[in-house]
Amino acid sequence: MKGKSEPMGSLDCDAWAAAVARLAPSGNAGGAPPLEPGVCVRIGDFAFQVVGLLGEGSFGAVWSAVSGQRAGEVAIKEIICRSETELLRAATERHLLQFVGRGGQAGDEDSPAVVASRRFPSLVASEVEALGPDLWQVRLAMSRLAGKPLESLLDNWCSQPLDDLTQIPMSVDQGGNLVDTSRCVRCMLQQLVPALEHLGTRAHHRDITPRNILVEKKGSDYSFGLVDFGLAVDASKWKAELLTHDIGGDGHYWPTSSWFVLEYGAHHLGSYPALWQEYESCLDMHALGVSALRCLMERWSPEAQGPDSASGSRQVAKLWRLRLAWTRFWDDIARFWQPIFDAFACGGCNTLESLKSQYAHAGVHHMVSANLCAVRAALRELRAVADVQDLRVVCDALLLLVRPGKLRDDSPTWQNVRIVLSGHSRTSPVVAERRSSDEGRRHWMSTNKEAPVHKAMSHSWVNDPRGWAPASACCDAAATPMASATATQSTHSPAGSIWSSASVRSSQLSPAGSAVLTKPAPLVRVG
Repeated sequence: MKGKSEPMGSLDCDAWAAAVARLAPSGNAGGAPPLEPGVCVRIGDFAFQVVGLLGEGSFGAVWSAVSGQRAGEVAIKEIICRSETELLRAATERHLLQFVGRGGQAGDEDSPAVVASRRFPSLVASEVEALGPDLWQVRLAMSRLAGKPLESLLDNWCSQPLDDLTQIPMSVDQGGNLVDTSRCVRCMLQQLVPALEHLGTRAHHRDITPRNILVEKKGSDYSFGLVDFGLAVDASKWKAELLTHDIGGDGHYWPTSSWFVLEYGAHHLGSYPALWQEYESCLDMHALGVSALRCLMERWSPEAQGPDSASGSRQVAKLWRLRLAWTRFWDDIARFWQPIFDAFACGGCNTLESLKSQYAHAGVHHMVSANLCAVRAALRELRAVADVQDLRVVCDALLLLVRPGKLRDDSPTWQNVRIVLSGHSRTSPVVAERRSSDEGRRHWMSTNKEAPVHKAMSHSWVNDPRGWAPASACCDAAATPMASATATQSTHSPAGSIWSSASVRSSQLSPAGSAVLTKPAPLVRVG
């Protein structure tokens, strides 16, 4: 029989998943009708007509649909669960959609709960069908947020000349001068930070990237939203489970601690308090910070600057310095992430284990940390000379969000970031920063280390003009795909074997190194 989730709406996600797991197979040959344009389906108490495919990944597909009832336009996510673990993941996503939707009932319009109800989709209806032993189909109908993925805008800004951007069929402006760019990034942070503060009381998103950030512009106003809770974890259980939980998200937006966990396993985090604190509480903050910084760097166009002034010239010079630090960070991350995806995509279990050993031996997490320190140093210098108010506020916020993988005197909490963005903060993160602006790449082998340092580089790594890179990969490097992957760690050895769950998202490398969802990957044992 079919199990419908609405009668169990009061249960938490664990109880809901347990109840669904006890459902008997439906006995309906072929199950519910497949989703495709024009098909009419019923989910819970609502009837929907499918309009088209919005996107698909390793956990399932998302379709746009409409209903003549009060539900209006929705997005329907269909997830095939092949284990109770995957069913629990779907239950967590359903539970979070309910949670953020209830926030709209709060009274204060500016409260994080109300902001979250506007920036996240909310659950409309859900349904589960048991297709067979250890096989379930989950359909989640949720409110559809307006806008286009920020990723697509960034790709367009980087791949086309300024005079061609007017041809892009989007309701968002096409980037350019620093005032508009700074205002755009500040608006994004002002809208998403309170929403994530509310979400953080219940879960960590773990997949904040420009492809999951939606943006719409109406007149001079920007509206941002965040979708896809597929990799979210329960915040109340995360501290206890992070030692055995998977590594989630897109490596471009990982902090230093996530690269450390890839190399050594989370069980080694306990020896390094800075990395432990970062991995425990700053995954979403760092990912949002890198997404915002990428937007600032790729949306700003030097050609769109107005007449120079003395202060303006210093500001532009510091912007160029920041862009150079950003480019080095982004290029290195793309090279580090590329072989990891190749190993997942090609099923190269031995290759992935070899990569982990190479990355640990070469100190990849130290290189990531050094690049992030250089970016933060450039942000502080830019903040000191910026004559655009929104830019100063954005720099202060980014210094809290973008984490360096080292102990710092600032306080990276969503509430502190929200205060900085309001412009009412009494102390700038520039003042609170313990290190002066000389931190940068040269610190990655310093004696004040935050994680193991290997003094010698592996012979299997080569030093090319672009920086350190593995000498070989298991796929044709010319294809340059990248991915968003999850991998469950083992606690058996520093380079321990891992299990990869079906969450590899392949893409093509754009000029900005962006990742775009294309197809799912099979479940592969790695190790």
